[in-house]
Amino acid sequence: MSTSTIAQTRLRGRVIQAGFWWVSGYTVNQVLRFAGNLILTRLLFPDAFGLLAIVQTVILGFTMLSDMGVAPCIVQNKRGDDSAFLNTAWTIQVVRGCLLWGLLWIASKPSAAFYEQPLLAELLPAAGLTALITGFNSTKLATADRHLEAARVTLIDLGSYAFGLVITVLWAWAEHTVWALVWGSVIGAVTKMFASHLALHGVKNWFHWDDASARTLFGFGQWVFVSSLITFLAGEGNKLLIGAMLDIHQLAFYTLASTMNVMFMQACQQVAAKVLFPSYAEIIRNHPERLYGALEKGRLAIILPGWLVAVFFVFLGDTVMRLFYDARYADSGTMLQLLAIGSLSAVMSLSYAGVLMAKGMVGRSAMLQAVQVLIQIGAMLVGHQLSGVYGLMVGLAVANWIVYFVVAIVFARLSLWHPRVDLPFLGMSAVVLFLAINYGLLPTRG
Repeated sequence: MSTSTIAQTRLRGRVIQAGFWWVSGYTVNQVLRFAGNLILTRLLFPDAFGLLAIVQTVILGFTMLSDMGVAPCIVQNKRGDDSAFLNTAWTIQVVRGCLLWGLLWIASKPSAAFYEQPLLAELLPAAGLTALITGFNSTKLATADRHLEAARVTLIDLGSYAFGLVITVLWAWAEHTVWALVWGSVIGAVTKMFASHLALHGVKNWFHWDDASARTLFGFGQWVFVSSLITFLAGEGNKLLIGAMLDIHQLAFYTLASTMNVMFMQACQQVAAKVLFPSYAEIIRNHPERLYGALEKGRLAIILPGWLVAVFFVFLGDTVMRLFYDARYADSGTMLQLLAIGSLSAVMSLSYAGVLMAKGMVGRSAMLQAVQVLIQIGAMLVGHQLSGVYGLMVGLAVANWIVYFVVAIVFARLSLWHPRVDLPFLGMSAVVLFLAINYGLLPTRG
């Protein structure tokens, strides 16, 4: 067996192992979150969760709008194992964390006044400590991602979250205060930070500045910033737009349906970001001629289960929602079925995640993302104008199909489109849609 064949076999083994750990970790994390929510909702007053939601939204906004893409750059770049590069990246990360905390201090009083919640002036700076602490996380986390060493990272993520959750529950049981949610998160962040330095292999971090490394990091990071800005505007902007077009009850139905529809997609995104992206980057660095075949296999591994879940929701989405929720939420089943029609193609677009970034085409990735957002907004507005709530749901579904064809064109120009994977799924999706409409299983009312 040749050296290249052995390397390829080893990479495949690491990909499978990393995928197992990330999927297992994601599943356990969701179970912990669900269990934690069930316990905490019985220990705390509802307003506590409303306050925390505002805090998390503000922190998320500042975090995304200052994202420099340090971790993805370490994974992708050829110098990703060089100590000067890693310590420069860590220095940038620490400075960003300090600036984020300072900005949250500044934003705390205006946020409290805007939401008419005086307690936010105290909560935001305290919760913002997580941004400061995260800035000190070791670059060993990114190094582990780069080399697909997922086991320890997964255990660190789960262990730190579980420890923070235990502290939160005990604090809430003793004090019944929103501060339990805040300090539980901070303690979890501290635990992960120390574990990242002590429990992983790699370069020990200290303050260092290398001009060449900084230029590379900032060059990569400027497009990651644009991408994060688009992602934030797409997420929050779509929520605001949909909220403006639906009444409060319809918005509740949509939220339930959308959450159910994207649950599996989020797992796929985790695998794409934490497993496939590092593996593509390694292949591009060492054997770029193998990217087409590796991408084809990686895409199929995401498309097949995601497509089957979408088919399940197309035919049984209404039944699922009636099973989990009472008759007041019946309309969410119809919405889930329509959203699932879009997911049939969305999973094919999602399966390309990480490829452009692995190739260093961060700018093209950001532009493609911007086009996707514009298509989605346009389809939503047209659909709502033509047929109200039903048209809005159809518009969201149609947008995913249009986006797929845009993505296919982009990757065909890069000689990375896979017709023997995509065409059968497109054909089967057409059959699914025909059967659902022909047998009255899919709502067709305006």
